[in-house]
Order: sequence, then structure tokens, then C-alpha cells
Amino acid sequence: MGKIELLSEEVANKIAAGEVIERPASVVKELVENSIDAGSSRIKIKVKDGGKKLIQVVDNGEGIVAEDAKLAFERHATSKVKEANDLFALRTLGFRGEALSSIAAVSRLKLITKREDSLSGIKLRLIGGEVEKEESCGCQVGTNILVKDLFFNTPVRYKYLRKTSTEIGHISDTINRLSLAYPEISFSLEHNGRQLLETTGNGNLLDVIFNIYGKDVAKDMIEVDYQQDYMKLTGLISKPTTTRSSRKHQSYFVNGRFIKSALMGKAVEEAYHTLLTINRYPIVVLKLKLNPILVDVNVHPTKLQAKFSRGNMVYKVVKEGVIKAIKGSDLIPKLELEKESKQEDKVEKEPQKQEYQQKNLNLTVRSKQTKKKRKSKQKSKEMSKYTQQTKQDSKEVRAKKIEQLFGGVEKPKADKIQEKSSQYSEEGLSLVPIGQIHQSYIIAQGVDGMYIIDQHAAHERIIYQQLLQKYKKEQVKIQELLIPLKLDLTHQEAQLLAEKEDQLARFGFLLEEFGGNSYLIQGVPVQLYRLDDQELILDTIYKLIEELDFREEHHFAEQALIMLSCKAAIKAKTKLSIKEMSNLLADIEEYQVKTCPHGRPVMMHLSQRELEKEFKRK
Repeated sequence: MGKIELLSEEVANKIAAGEVIERPASVVKELVENSIDAGSSRIKIKVKDGGKKLIQVVDNGEGIVAEDAKLAFERHATSKVKEANDLFALRTLGFRGEALSSIAAVSRLKLITKREDSLSGIKLRLIGGEVEKEESCGCQVGTNILVKDLFFNTPVRYKYLRKTSTEIGHISDTINRLSLAYPEISFSLEHNGRQLLETTGNGNLLDVIFNIYGKDVAKDMIEVDYQQDYMKLTGLISKPTTTRSSRKHQSYFVNGRFIKSALMGKAVEEAYHTLLTINRYPIVVLKLKLNPILVDVNVHPTKLQAKFSRGNMVYKVVKEGVIKAIKGSDLIPKLELEKESKQEDKVEKEPQKQEYQQKNLNLTVRSKQTKKKRKSKQKSKEMSKYTQQTKQDSKEVRAKKIEQLFGGVEKPKADKIQEKSSQYSEEGLSLVPIGQIHQSYIIAQGVDGMYIIDQHAAHERIIYQQLLQKYKKEQVKIQELLIPLKLDLTHQEAQLLAEKEDQLARFGFLLEEFGGNSYLIQGVPVQLYRLDDQELILDTIYKLIEELDFREEHHFAEQALIMLSCKAAIKAKTKLSIKEMSNLLADIEEYQVKTCPHGRPVMMHLSQRELEKEFKRK
């Protein structure tokens, strides 16, 4: 008897589901895309426990014909593709007929749908892909799908789901992208009864940007509108002054479909060439329209990748379109001075500014009273009036809180903070500084020859070990900022930050909720404060947020401390005095530094014997 056997229908369906449905966000994406294809102008998404318990998508689209309802859950049942050639001219988001069958195969599903020309709707109940009940019902025009107990019959798949905050973060990101792609559709996302996103559906992309990224980002966006031959590029890009430390705030759409495109990303970076500092990336929402025959989105089960038949032309259009938009905008930063609220009302007359200001007036400030519970205290105020003139009682509460957590806080100073270094004399040192090469490497004389030290790598390891010791003892010192820095986050980032707020405090970051998805940075580690660089502080926080999702506590702590050490360490191309070099060499000896926290070597050694050999003395 042969070894090859045909898989059962049940097993085949579960395997197919695994290719399309990776996590709850995959379910949301497929259902919402079906709603968009159905011509919906309003789509509501409700989720419980990150989508593991419940996902509900309700739309006002055209609905499903009663006789097609059961057929829609069969594998490869679709109304969008009739023959193979149709795959090369797709104008819809869904087309393979796999979504509903895949979702139903691994969940308990209920469908309620009705068309405008039908007297009644139809209700279906499915468990593990099998229809349990079918009946007529009264309902509104459109489709309502409830997905419960995702992966209930595939426990291995369920085991690999992440924590609730991670899963809702992916769902939030999915809906953010779709709302950017379709500003003419009103999207509503609710998680555990809390509203996370609601767009107006008025067709204004800038309004969606405001809802997702906040006022500060929205006011710094540049419109892109460029057409060449058979391709049209539209969207919004940020000014070079508004950037992030990663590319995850860049969204690319081709014919209405969100894709991950290294080609378009490279074109954008080339367009911004020389305008951005190293490792900084613009916020981008770009939409490319072209003949569907020139792009293949059927190259991956999740349809997040696209293959262009004329990639060089796509690259050129994106690059030239972005360059044109940048050149046509005013890139000179506006100096915003503090004004009295009455004066602001007189000066800011533009409708768009007034709209943003109105939406930003009633922000909520909440201070954390205990590590597990927060009591909210609402207070309406304008961001422009939030300065160092904070009321004395709130300063005392904050000071007391820091005192309890860390046993003291550095008092703020107007001038740049200079940490006191241990005073070393060159006597007794094993390494004596001679000078620098390229203001990056220290040349030192030792007992046995010459040493070349990478100043950044060495200082990075020293700070890392110092911070690690203080972190374990919970003694990291916080430096309060004279003027708090405002941090505008996406919901996904804010969710992670709220969960790890206590842990971030242990690293020296004092944060305070400021309503919506915004936070105020009230204090930072002393090592960062002395650098007096606001962009560096904000960049560090954003980088930490990206690392927050690690499951293991020690892994996150290690990554966070390494990051802080790197940011605070002496940089290459920094001129050092002999005294500063002596202090650094003394610390190298004290901490027995051999490598940086990333594992790179800190120094090279050329012994006296090797020197004599090279100079033919022996």
C-alpha cells in the first residue's frame, strides 16, 4: 500500500485557514476588505480581548443575496473572478474566495445580511466551517459578521497568539491603514467597550492623519499630487522636520490596497536625500493608481506584497512626485512663541488651524497614584499654556512620587547639566592617554605597548554597566525637565506604553498621560538630560516603545539599557581633552571593559615587542 493519501476536507480547510488567518488582525483585515468591496460608507468594528474572544464587523454595504449566503463559505467561492485572466486585472481587495471559508473553519461564526431589494435578511450560524442553522430574520441593509472563539478547534494555533495588547495593536494598525486608504469611508474601532478610532468619512485624508497621529504631525504634512503617463501618485508626506526613528509610520497603497513595498520606500528615501539626518524617516501616506494589469498582488496569501511589471517606472514616479511636493512646500520651521489665549484667538484665523486647536482643547491629564490603579483628574487647558508654571501642589505630588520610587531626584537647572566625574591623576593608571585619531579613537600608552580605544564603544559599556547596577537596585536617577516634552503616539504605541509605564520609570523616564494617545515626558535619566537634545530624548522613547512587546522581562530590560547607553555615550567625532580621556581610561580599568554591549571590541593592543619587531629593532 502506498504512503500518499488525500487529506480530509476538515484538515485541508484548517491548513488553508492557517495560510490566510495568522492572527485576529488577519480576520479583521479580510472582513473589512469585504465590506469595502461591498460599497460600504460606514464600517464598525468591535473587538474583545484582542480579537481572541470576539470580532464583529458591521457595514452598510450591499449585503449578500440569500441563496449565496451558504455558498459564500465554500472554499474558492467568489463573485469577483470568473476566469484565470481576471487575476491580472483585479479592481477589488478580495478575489480568491478564501477569507470567509478560512475564518469559519477555525471559529464559531454568525452571519446576518440583507440586500436593499430583499424583504427580509438571512442568518447563518457556523461552527468549525459547518452550517449549524439557517433562518430568515429582520435586519438592516448590509452585513453583520460575528466571529467568536478564534482557533477554538486548533489549540496549537491559539497557543501562539500574543497577549491582548499585542493583538489589539495589530488590529488597530490594520484599521489605521485601511482608514488612510479610504478616507471617504467612516471607520469605527472599539475594543472592550473603549473607542480607539473613529473617522468621519468626509474624504479628507488630513483629517484621518489627525485622528491617528495627532495635531503636531497633521500640521506638518505636505500634499503629493503627481501624474505621469498612466500612473497617478497622491497622498501626504511629512516635512523633513517631522520624522520618526523607524519606517513603520510609512503606508503605501496600490489601487487602494495596502502593501509593503521596498521599492516605493527606497524611492521616498532617495527623494528626501540630504534632507534627513541619519536613521530618521518621514511619515508617509502615498497612494499609487495604475492599470491593474501592471501589478500582481496575488504573490502571497496575505496579499501584502505586490510585484510590478514596470518597477523602474514606479520608482521614478514615486521619487519625482515626492521631490516635486517637497520643493513646492515651505520647509522653514515656524517659530511658535507663547501667547495669551486671547491673542491666539485673534492670530489663528485659518479654518484648518482653528479646527485642530478646537479638537485639542479638552485634553485630559491623569497622574498615576498607585502602580496598579489610576484616578483621573480632568482639567481643560491649551497646550501652548502648559509651561514650567505648573501649579506648586502638582510639583510637590510629583516630587513626592519620585522620592518614594527612587529616593531622590536631581533638581532642574537652566544650564546644561554636567555630571561630575571622578578625579583621576595619570599617576597609577595602567593606561595613559597620548591623543586622539579622527576624534574617535584614543591612543594610550600602557605597561606593555600601545592601545587604541574606540571612545564611543568603551563609554557605552561603562554607562551600560553603571545603569545595570542602578537598575537592579532601583536607583536610576531622574532629571525633571523644565518644560515637559509632548509625545504623540498611535493607539498601538500608547497601549504598550501604558502597560510598561512603571518599568520605564525604573529606567528613569517619568511619564504622564495627557489625554487621547498623548503623553508628557516629565523626567528623563540624568545621562540623557545632560545631552540637552530634545530630539534624542523623543527618539529614545520611540525606540523603547518598539522594544516594549518582548515577552520576557529581562530581554526588554537588557535592550532598554543598551539603547540608553548608546544614546548617552560619547559619540565618534567628539574632541576630548586629556583629562576627559584620562577619566574614560580610568573607568575602563575600573569596569574591566572588553567589549561594548553589542559585543564589538573596545580596544586594540600593539605590544612593545610587536612595535620593536615592526621597526626592525629586534
